[in-house]
Amino acid sequence: MKWKGKADSRGISKAVNLAEKEAERYGVEEEQRIRFSLSLEETLLICRDRYGEMAGVSLRMRRRGRYLTAELILPESPDGTFDGVDTPMAGLLKDWKGERRRGQDRRIYTFRLENTRGDLLRFVWKYTRPHKGWFFLGVLMQALLVGIQVAAPMITARVIVALTEGAAEQILLAALSLLVIEAVANIFSIACNRAYNVVYNKTLTLLETDLVHQALRISTRCLDRKGAGLFIQRLTQDTSQLATGFNTLADLLSQSIEKIGILTAMLILNRTALAVMIGILAIQTVIENIRTHRLKADDHIYRNANERYTGFVNEMIRGAKDVKLTHSEDAFEDELVRRITDANGKRMRMQNRSAVFSLARMEIGSFGTYAYIAMLVALIARGEIMPAQALVLFNYRSGIGVSAIQLIGTLMEFAKGLELSAERVMAIISSPEFPKDTFGQKHLTCAQGEIRFENVFFSYKRHLPGLSFGWVLKDMSFVIHPGESVALVGPSGCGKSTVFNLISRLYEVNEGVIRFDGADIRELDAESIRGNLAVVPQNPYLFQLTIRENLRLVKPDMTEEEMRTACRMACIDQDIEAMPGGYDSLIDEDGVNLSGGQRQRLAIARALLKDARVLMLDEATSALDNITQAKIQQAISNIRGERTVITIAHRLSTVVHADRIMVIGRGGVVDQGSHQELIGRCPEYRELYEAESAVLNSENGPTVF
Repeated sequence: MKWKGKADSRGISKAVNLAEKEAERYGVEEEQRIRFSLSLEETLLICRDRYGEMAGVSLRMRRRGRYLTAELILPESPDGTFDGVDTPMAGLLKDWKGERRRGQDRRIYTFRLENTRGDLLRFVWKYTRPHKGWFFLGVLMQALLVGIQVAAPMITARVIVALTEGAAEQILLAALSLLVIEAVANIFSIACNRAYNVVYNKTLTLLETDLVHQALRISTRCLDRKGAGLFIQRLTQDTSQLATGFNTLADLLSQSIEKIGILTAMLILNRTALAVMIGILAIQTVIENIRTHRLKADDHIYRNANERYTGFVNEMIRGAKDVKLTHSEDAFEDELVRRITDANGKRMRMQNRSAVFSLARMEIGSFGTYAYIAMLVALIARGEIMPAQALVLFNYRSGIGVSAIQLIGTLMEFAKGLELSAERVMAIISSPEFPKDTFGQKHLTCAQGEIRFENVFFSYKRHLPGLSFGWVLKDMSFVIHPGESVALVGPSGCGKSTVFNLISRLYEVNEGVIRFDGADIRELDAESIRGNLAVVPQNPYLFQLTIRENLRLVKPDMTEEEMRTACRMACIDQDIEAMPGGYDSLIDEDGVNLSGGQRQRLAIARALLKDARVLMLDEATSALDNITQAKIQQAISNIRGERTVITIAHRLSTVVHADRIMVIGRGGVVDQGSHQELIGRCPEYRELYEAESAVLNSENGPTVF
C-alpha cells in the first residue's frame, strides 16, 4: 500500500484510514491496530504543526516474511527528529524507529505478524496427520492418474495416424489400449475420491471439535466485544475450507505434475514449441499472481464485513419478538440492508478487480493459441516435425494451455484462501486477540461453600490509570459463610449480578481478591469453582434439546429418580408430565414454547440437580406467580444449611427470611443484617421496602412482610 499527500486534516484522516485497513488485511490484532493508528495520527499532527498543512508526506506498507512494516517519510527537520517532542501522546511515538536517508526523515513502524505460511501449513497438517494413511493413498491414486493422462494424447495420435494409413490392426490395438486406460483411470479416480472424502470428514470433525473447545474458553469480556457472527463464520466457512486444505492442495499439485509431464513430453518432441508455450504461460502466471495477491487482501475485508452482517442477523432472529413488540422493524431492516449492502459491495469490488485481471489473462491466452498454431504450421513447412507430431503438440497445448493457467489461478487463489482461513481459525485457538479463561492448579477435594470478597475493584470497561470513575464495584468486602442463606438487594445497576459474574469467574477482578473456602479463586482449577456453583440467571437459556437432555447437561449420569425429584422440588414436574412427550418433549430454540415461569422453574430444577455447594439465584423467581413462588421458596428453605444460597432480589418479599440481607450500593456493601435490623438502621433498604410496600398496597391493600 502506498499513499502520498498533504499533512492537512483530510490527508491525515485518509492516511490513517488506509493504514488501518492495510493492517487489518494482514490480520494485525485490533489493539495493535488502534495503537498504530493513534501513533500515526499523532506523528502526522506534529508534522502539520511544525511544517504547516501543505507539508508533503508519504506512507508505504509492505510485508517482509514475519513482519509488516509501515514506512512514513516526513520533511527533514532542521533541528532533529521528533524524539524530544513534548506531547500527551509522546509515549506512543517510541514505536517509530527514526532514520535519515537521502535528505528525508523516515519513520518505520514494524508489526510482528503471528504466523508465517509455514506455521499455517503446519497448523492444518496437525489435523490431517491422524489420517495420513488415507491421505497418501489418495496421493498415490492421483499420481497414477497423472501418468495415464500424460500418455493418453500419444495413444490418441497413434489412432489418428493409423486411420490415415488404413492399418486396421493398429487401429484396434490402439483403441483397445485407450479402453483399458480409461477403465483403469476410472478405478483410480473413484479410489482417490474415496480416500480424500475420508480425510475431509475426519479432519473437519477434529478441527470443529477443537475450535468449539477453544471458543467455549474465550473470556466473557472478549465474547461480549466480538459478537456471535465472527464465531459462526469461522466455525462453518473457515473450518470447511481448512478441512479440504491438503486434499485440494494434493489435487492441484498432482494436476501441476501432470502439466510438468506434458511439458517434458513436449521437450522430447520439439523444443521450439516448448519455449513458445512456456513464454505464454509465464506472462499469464505473472498476471494471475497479481490477481490472487489482491484477492486475498480484498477477501479479508469482505469476510470481516460478512461477519458483522451474520452477527446482526443472529441477534435480529433471536430478538424477533422484541423487534415486533417495539415496532422497530423498519429500523432493523434499514440496519440490515446497510450491512448487507456493505458486505455485498465489498464482495462486488473484490470480484470486479479479479475480473479485470482474469480478462487480461484470457486475452493473452487467446492470442497465444493463434501464435502457437502459426508456429506449428511453420515447423511443418520447414520439415522439423511431422503432422502427427504437430497433432500431439496441439493436443498438449489444448490440455495445458487454458487449463494450466486456470490451475495456476486456482492453486494461488486456494492457497491465499487457505492461508486466510487458517489465520482466522488460528486466531481463535491461539491468538492473544481471543484471550482464554485461565484457571489455577489447586483443587478443592471437599468444598464447604465459603465466599469472601477482599477489597475488590471491578469495571466492565478498561480502567484508565489515575481516574476515579468507571468502577462497578469499588473496594467491596464481605464474607458469606458455608450453609448461609444471603440475599443481595439494591437498586438496578448497583452491581448485584456483577458479584455473581465474579464469583463464577466469567470476569476477572481488576484489583483485590475473591476467595472460595479460603483459596484465591485465581489459583483454583475450573472444577473447584464452576463445579461447585449452580447459577440460575434471571433469563435462563434453555437449549434446543429435550427436557431430559437439558437436565442431563449438568449431570450426565443422573438417574430417573434424581431427575424427577429435582423437577418436583422446582414445581415443574406436573407441567412436564402434562406435555405430550413428557420429559422427552423438545424445547424450541431459547425455550419459546415454554412460559417465562416454566423456563425459570426448569432452570431451577437444573441447578438443584447439579447438587452444587453454592446455589446462586439471580431474580430466579421473578416470572412466577405467588403460589408457585411460595413453593419454590419452601424448596429452597429445605436445603438451607446444606448449601450456601445467594439470592439476588428486587422483590424483598422473597428474601425477608434469609439469614442475612446485604444492601449493595455505591460500589460496595452499604449495610447488612436481618430484615428487621435493616428496616431500623439502613435508609437505602428502608427506601426499597417502602417503595415496594406502596406498590403492593395500591394493588392488594396494606401488606406487612
